[in-house]
Amino acid sequence: MTEFAGLTVLGQLIHRFEPKVEGAVLTILAHEHRDEITSALKKGLNAEVSVQYSSGEYTNHLAVLKVGSQKYTFARDYRETYISEIGYSTCRITPGSHGVLVYHTDYPGVISDVSRILAASQINISKLNVSREQKGKMALLISVTDEEIPGPVLAELERLPQVTRVVSLQ
Repeated sequence: MTEFAGLTVLGQLIHRFEPKVEGAVLTILAHEHRDEITSALKKGLNAEVSVQYSSGEYTNHLAVLKVGSQKYTFARDYRETYISEIGYSTCRITPGSHGVLVYHTDYPGVISDVSRILAASQINISKLNVSREQKGKMALLISVTDEEIPGPVLAELERLPQVTRVVSLQ
């Protein structure tokens, strides 16, 4: 997979998170390979998006996609391309990642609840991040796993208290 093919796959993944991408704004942060980055992301998004170019200097960040009030940051390091932020939550979602996004109202024990359900199904967590707007408000748990998460496990996660949405990375 070329470095830009990974961006196309990540652009396709955005459709799992966002039902409507049309009208989004894509800001290209990188100075080198702007055309290739733009083309790869637009191909993956497969929707009409407005493209802007930043005048800043960024080391690893390639682009930011704003869909409504949500923001997705795409980055690259010496190994691979990945989504590095979803809204206010840092993450490392690479092309082909398995895992889940759990949107919820912040509550004590969410990490334990999600981990318990995944462990009961023999699903190993490789990366986990939880971020919130503020105590007791909207939060996002991002769990990247070694295995694909089956539908019944996703349904069990959706039944957790305070969970508003569960999105699989597959």
